[in-house]
Amino acid sequence: MNYIYDIYLNLNEILYDFFEWNKNDKVIHIKKIPIFKINKNLFKSIILNKFKVDDNILLEIFSKTELWNIKSKIVYCALFTDGDDIIAVEFDSNGNSIKKSYLFIDEELEVLETINRLKERNLNFTLNGKEKLIFKTRKQIKEENFIINELKNIKEDKLNYIYFECFGKKEKNKNIILKEIKNISKSSKIYKNLYDILKLTSTTKK
Repeated sequence: MNYIYDIYLNLNEILYDFFEWNKNDKVIHIKKIPIFKINKNLFKSIILNKFKVDDNILLEIFSKTELWNIKSKIVYCALFTDGDDIIAVEFDSNGNSIKKSYLFIDEELEVLETINRLKERNLNFTLNGKEKLIFKTRKQIKEENFIINELKNIKEDKLNYIYFECFGKKEKNKNIILKEIKNISKSSKIYKNLYDILKLTSTTKK
């Protein structure tokens, strides 16, 4: 079996690009982890889908992933690559993929340089449905949720103030105000202005 040493992973149910990792993620320091090279079509499939591996693969990777933190443990985990990209996958005891992670870009490039002679394996995977694809950044999602929560119980005088600051006009009808705010394009300057004002005037813990 082939192994990769000394890398960081951010195993999550949602696959985040490395630049989306944040300080609240449980990034783990891997001491040693098995790696398999597979064909490009199969690699693409396991990126986009939940999948299950057979018992032979489970037995092969059982407790082979070692962490620098000896108090933590991952029983079933491995790296998969098509020679151009790499993904880490954690499995449950039945072989179902439960979490995935990319690598830091510099670590990924370093690993790819060392595996160019790695032989391609023919592994048996069963696809179990599409992964949830998110086309927004974590920052965008956080901002949208913050605005929604702030507007839920906003006081009328504050709502009127925010509306005037965003649109440069007055409006007394609360339903009209909320409707116009809801229809603001999330890529516009008005939307950013709305977020900034709500953030500055928020009474909730930041």
